[in-house]
Amino acid sequence: MTLATLSRRLERLTRNPWTRACFFVALAAVAVLPYLFTAGSFNAFRDAQVLWLYEDAARRSVLDFGQLPLWNPDFCGGLPALGTPQARFASPTFLLTLLFGTTRAEPVTLFAMVVLALFGAHRLAREHGATQLGATLAAPLFGLMGLFACAPFLGWFGFLGFALLPWLLVGVRQAARGQASGAALVALSTAFIVGFGGTYVAPLSLVACAVEVGLLLLRRRRVELLTLASAVLFAAGLSAFRLWPVWEELHRGPRIISGQSDLGVSALGGLLFGQWPPFTGECWYLVTIPAAVTAALALLRRRARWLAFSLLTWLWLAAGTGITPSLFGLLRELPVFSLLRSSERFLVLAVLTLTLGAAFALTDAAARLRLRKPARFSRPLWGLAMAGVLLAVPWLMQNFSLAANRRTLAAAPREELRPFHQARGNRWVAASFGPRSRGSLACWEAYGVPQSTRLRADAPQESWLKGEGTLEERSWSPQHLTFHVELAQPARLVINQNHHRGWRSSVGEVVSEEGLLAVALPAGTHEVSLRFLPTSAVGGIAVSLLAALALLLSRRGSAVRRLQVAIAPLVVGLVIGAVWTEPPFPSTTPTGPEGEPLIVDQPPPGARPLGVRFGADVRLDAVTLELRPEDGRVRLELDWSHGGSINPKLGVFVHIEPGTLKRIAADHLQLSDGLYLEQVPLGKVGRDILLVDVPSSKRGQGWNVWVGLWEMRGNGQRIPVTEPNGATTVENRVLVGTLNVP
Repeated sequence: MTLATLSRRLERLTRNPWTRACFFVALAAVAVLPYLFTAGSFNAFRDAQVLWLYEDAARRSVLDFGQLPLWNPDFCGGLPALGTPQARFASPTFLLTLLFGTTRAEPVTLFAMVVLALFGAHRLAREHGATQLGATLAAPLFGLMGLFACAPFLGWFGFLGFALLPWLLVGVRQAARGQASGAALVALSTAFIVGFGGTYVAPLSLVACAVEVGLLLLRRRRVELLTLASAVLFAAGLSAFRLWPVWEELHRGPRIISGQSDLGVSALGGLLFGQWPPFTGECWYLVTIPAAVTAALALLRRRARWLAFSLLTWLWLAAGTGITPSLFGLLRELPVFSLLRSSERFLVLAVLTLTLGAAFALTDAAARLRLRKPARFSRPLWGLAMAGVLLAVPWLMQNFSLAANRRTLAAAPREELRPFHQARGNRWVAASFGPRSRGSLACWEAYGVPQSTRLRADAPQESWLKGEGTLEERSWSPQHLTFHVELAQPARLVINQNHHRGWRSSVGEVVSEEGLLAVALPAGTHEVSLRFLPTSAVGGIAVSLLAALALLLSRRGSAVRRLQVAIAPLVVGLVIGAVWTEPPFPSTTPTGPEGEPLIVDQPPPGARPLGVRFGADVRLDAVTLELRPEDGRVRLELDWSHGGSINPKLGVFVHIEPGTLKRIAADHLQLSDGLYLEQVPLGKVGRDILLVDVPSSKRGQGWNVWVGLWEMRGNGQRIPVTEPNGATTVENRVLVGTLNVP
């Protein structure tokens, strides 16, 4: 059998959709087998604990209480479930959680998403002109890439949303040709991505779509802007059920991040090609060297050279601040993208580009082989292209095994039905609280959850009266609380959960009691029914349902008609927001770790004046550095003020030297974890108070404490010291004091 004959037979084989389906399903099953074999075991990693808890709280809301999971009482004192960016239950994969249970559903979800990624990569390659054989053999390079192998071992299932990226790009290309099916595919893929959660997939997918449209324009392809616009509107409407609540929560408590990636060429190569020698450790963005060689062969075709431009763009972004000028730094100037930190996530788009390159290389090699008079190099070219993908697939599969073996596995958290009660909590074992009807007050989230300082883990009851009267709890569930109250005079019913304006009461008015949920009740006997029905969730769900209906109705008709239909659900959403008004979130007076006011007229007595000015019109007025004998901790207070408009990207860094401990308090965006620098009124002083535990290994030596400002959410550069006022400065940081710790 000649190579040309073999190529033709393989092409015929891959044209059969059932053969392709069996191939992709078998690949996914073998790759995910190490995770499937341990489906009953629980991932004990700290991040996995919290993310598992979000999914399980939603499952118990549905199965145990028959309620939509709108409020999660199990973490941080209670938070809106749909508004939590990292929760993933608002997607079709939640059906697997309901069917198999939270722990067992995780590897099944991984399997389903890998299958989806394989089919999507194949479809995108076909959309770009690859043959069935080229698209089928190249698809595993994306479908089995390192991120899908490694993210589950840390519990970061949100990254599996990248499996929808090829489908989204297929939809963009179809919509650009004026196809209504393309607009529908864009909307459905976006809604899936948004519902699946995570903070990187949606923004990076948006960049990928923008580049895809830009490449179509540069290649002088005709682009139907009206259909593309309708696709964007349908995507926004269909995703409103999640976008609206998330926007509301991030507006209340923005995502707090620190640092950004600073990668060189060698670091990018290690992330894409793994450690050397191979198979010695998992690789997060593995595409393998053989696959990259195959993809490079695509450059032999002039029409595919746009891939090189696309690949260089993704590598430039992935390098973060490691390449000057920093394209990632420029991207972070935009509102949505300012929340991103890890630039290496853009390597996912680089892997997808290499996958397309491999598909083109296989397509062209087979075409050259079947020419009537094939060139001398046609056979080795086809063999090299085939060998690249055939060597890459086992390597990618082994990466799944290496990652799965890195997990610390334990028994799944035990469920215990009993009356709900808040507990002190522990982020390291957060998953063990919710199933046992306990709420963890130890809050760990990437955005600023408005958590009341009055939450109690030692309260005898989870509700009480502030005033004279009697109280009886009739029923409790995550979204619905009922009470019998008898009052001789007006009083407040207080619940040991965070206040949110989305709570509705059948009697009285829902108010904030120092951040706690409360109801102001009149005198008399009342049956009080409290339900969580926020406008953002109810209105968002209504808009999404209307958008789904509009999408069905828009299959036929002109592009103008389609655009009009796409706008309608969003208009309804605006009307709902205007008519179904809610009281504003109560303003709170920010306080320090021990209840100190954070906004004052001048630094407190005893603070040492500094008067150091920084380039961003910010001044460090005074500092207090002392060792507290009562608990052995160091108290550092930095008193800041400013002269006008403040860059919201600014953060504070604290370095303590000497020794190996370089950043004792970590870089922080908020003063005292509760106040942004731009929130300090003009003419006032903002107090940044940090309480530092002193490790025993660091006692008995002197500490030099250095402080400075930097663009924490921007380019990562330090803000220069313009007027040191006699203070010691080195590398744009100020020595604020020296302390001997006995």
